[in-house]
Amino acid sequence: MTVSVAICSVADLLTGKQIKTGTCDTISSNFSIPEYQRPYIWQDRQIARLLKDIAEHQAHSSTMPYYLGSVILHADGESLNIIDGQQRLTTLALMAHLNGQFTDFSMHYNSPISQRQIVHNLAWLKQHSGEWLELIDFNLLQFSLVITRSEDQAYQFFETQNTGGVRLNGDQIIKAHHLRAIGEKDKLSIDRFARRWEALGDLSNIVDLLVRGRYWQYLHFREYPLHNQKALIRNCIVNELAENTGKGEDTAFGRITRTYSASGTESLSQAQVGYDLRQPLNSGVNTIHYLQYFEKLRQTYLLHGEMSSTLKGFSDFYNHFICKLEGCSYLKQLLDTALLLYISQFGQINLEVAAKKLFRVIYSRRIENQTAVKERSIPAFIQETPVLDWIATSFTVEQLFSKLDGFDLKVNSNGLGEDDNTVKKRFVIRVIEHFDLSISQSNFKTQFGPNFDKYIKGLEVRNG
Repeated sequence: MTVSVAICSVADLLTGKQIKTGTCDTISSNFSIPEYQRPYIWQDRQIARLLKDIAEHQAHSSTMPYYLGSVILHADGESLNIIDGQQRLTTLALMAHLNGQFTDFSMHYNSPISQRQIVHNLAWLKQHSGEWLELIDFNLLQFSLVITRSEDQAYQFFETQNTGGVRLNGDQIIKAHHLRAIGEKDKLSIDRFARRWEALGDLSNIVDLLVRGRYWQYLHFREYPLHNQKALIRNCIVNELAENTGKGEDTAFGRITRTYSASGTESLSQAQVGYDLRQPLNSGVNTIHYLQYFEKLRQTYLLHGEMSSTLKGFSDFYNHFICKLEGCSYLKQLLDTALLLYISQFGQINLEVAAKKLFRVIYSRRIENQTAVKERSIPAFIQETPVLDWIATSFTVEQLFSKLDGFDLKVNSNGLGEDDNTVKKRFVIRVIEHFDLSISQSNFKTQFGPNFDKYIKGLEVRNG
């Protein structure tokens, strides 16, 4: 595949000057932004950092060009699609606009997020113009241009580049992958799905929960990186929700129940109305609808919002108890994943009971451990107690509840003495108060486990 390289100044780019590449081709700056690109999101701190870097360079070498890095471009007919460099180019174009220079330069931004950020940054640059107006010489700011006529190759560049201090995260890359897949079949639909994606807001939370749910399987267990291993998390997300997706239709997998009468007639029913959390995915519309479905579930059930009266018990338990527990953030991630898996499989029937039974199993780590629950301990717990698989492999709610009730709750009595003031003891007190177990502190060590077991296993289960 042919890749052309050129060195040019920002002034050359913004004036539309013909630029000669290393392969003796010439290009002009007819820039466009592909729909799969993320919006313009640079904020004050990124602009301030850029200005600071330029100022420091000029203080030491006022006549030497300052190198701004590479701009990756996909040559598509007469247009140059910006694959990497949008944030820097847009910021410099805003400076040129306020400077009254290169007035013929134009670039169109369809994203409302980009439009709002441009308005904000114009105001910020105008307010701080005294700091940069005399500083910037666009002839002394240089880019290296990397131009390819292969969209596949350009996309590979997109996946692997950093962009001026704001690294692409996993959900931004999978957005690009799936919008590009849609464009291969129907270019007219790209804008509609791009706007639908933006309307979902920040997808990082739901993407994190979904990948955990797909990785944490007993027979096909895969390690999910720790929260501070950002690059590894990003790679897992891209692999699972972009690179490893197939080609095909928008398919939702689910179970159907067939009931046969004495006469042999068949009736069908289906609890699931959306997608299966662990189902295979296809690039494009299928994965976008999958993410949209689960983000809607997350917003409906796992955010602090008003729920219907039939879900008041679940809402009180989740919002006023689970979300306020101390030192349990890693356990809550697992519970949230389990709840999404349950709701997608069985709907909201018996959701309060399911949440409490899942709580007994998952939060058992809080009372089994002598010390705090570490992030590294969660994968080991999943392998010992495959609670997500219990949900995924259960045909009925009753079958699942039987598995959950069969879990052996063990209480480590260390830290539960009358004179102790541990995170574990405070957790036990909160559980006793919420479930009204009526256990005195002197009996925490002996009565908490049996009484809590009895309460949870005795919860009433509604049919259908």
